[in-house]
Amino acid sequence: MADEPPPAPPAPPAAPTPVSPDPTSEVTSSLQQTTLNSVPPTPPTPTDLAAMSEAMQGEEMPPQMIRRILYLQALHDNEKNAAITEYKKERAVLEKKYAEIFSGVYDKRLSVLTGKLDKQIDNEYVAQGGKLEEDEDKHELVGCPQFWVTALSQNGTVSETLTESDIDCLEYLSDIRSADLPDGVGFTLTFTFAENPYFNNTTLDKRYDIPNLYLDDEPMLEKISGTDIDWKEGQCLTHKVTIKKQRSKSGKSKGQIRSVEKKIKVDSFFNFFNSVEVPSEDASMDEEEMDLLEAVIDQDYDVACAFRSQLIPDAIEWFTGEANGDEEDDSDYEHEEEDVEELSEDSTDDDDDDGAAPKASKKRKDKNAAQQQMPNFNFGAAAPPQGGGASPFPPPAEGEGGENPECKQN
Repeated sequence: MADEPPPAPPAPPAAPTPVSPDPTSEVTSSLQQTTLNSVPPTPPTPTDLAAMSEAMQGEEMPPQMIRRILYLQALHDNEKNAAITEYKKERAVLEKKYAEIFSGVYDKRLSVLTGKLDKQIDNEYVAQGGKLEEDEDKHELVGCPQFWVTALSQNGTVSETLTESDIDCLEYLSDIRSADLPDGVGFTLTFTFAENPYFNNTTLDKRYDIPNLYLDDEPMLEKISGTDIDWKEGQCLTHKVTIKKQRSKSGKSKGQIRSVEKKIKVDSFFNFFNSVEVPSEDASMDEEEMDLLEAVIDQDYDVACAFRSQLIPDAIEWFTGEANGDEEDDSDYEHEEEDVEELSEDSTDDDDDDGAAPKASKKRKDKNAAQQQMPNFNFGAAAPPQGGGASPFPPPAEGEGGENPECKQN
């Protein structure tokens, strides 16, 4: 009988499969540690009991229930605050990264508007088979004049602030930029002007201090700072000077006449660069004063958001009118208004003395005149412009005037 081969030795035990670490374990551990290290809330006081009962719309809760609710609130606040801290750090990094990218795009836009790329654009056009008009050299056009003032006039929120006197000055506007403050505690708007006959400033800035700009809560304005405009003599657009003659009635100068100058504030877009007082929570103001100041702040902030969220990222679309293509056509309402007026004339015979239409306000007349001065560009047959996408910070605007969730004054 043949010898059988010896049995093979048993295989060594398999090495344990390494367990990959949970990618969320570090975050979970951090949050757990934060919770464990948190200071437990103090026992509820009678004030706590009363406040909690009021919050529950009068329903009474046992003291032990209130203690647990307060403890849950502390846990929630600690975890949320820890996450918000990390969120703000990561968002700040993204903001900085994309701000640099968008800045490069806006630098090129400025070069086009000021004429620095005129030759390059023409050469590329010819290289692609295009042909320049024969008389283009005779009427050389540098850059894109009236670009920004045209874009501003197309935006409903900003155009409401424009008057006839502003148009010529805004033709010297060459660039608008927005920059977030470090750590997301606000933002600044910077308007750059070419040399002009109106003021000596090269730039006009507006700064908004908003500590919670990046949070989900509605941004709370803390401070609004503007720029003092150094107007050239006789060119101020925000005030007019009236001269009043006064005759002395007594003293050695009796009978003498003197001239007194008085500055009166007038409507102008450039009032936007005034600083605005943001009242504190304990400010002593009556209701009427507070309502008036809140209205001023709301309008000012809406205009700022229109620049930050709409005009700066999508300037070309506002220039062509594409950005406001969804707005309602005012001509429809004008037509309806005319029909109503005609019906009123036919159906009433005893109102002849009231037949005159109400006079438009000075601001409205100035606005209408300003719009009539704007160049009439027709881009209806042109292809939609390519590129020029809006910044993802803040989120896309919504509604007329582009009210932005992150640009809403409380």
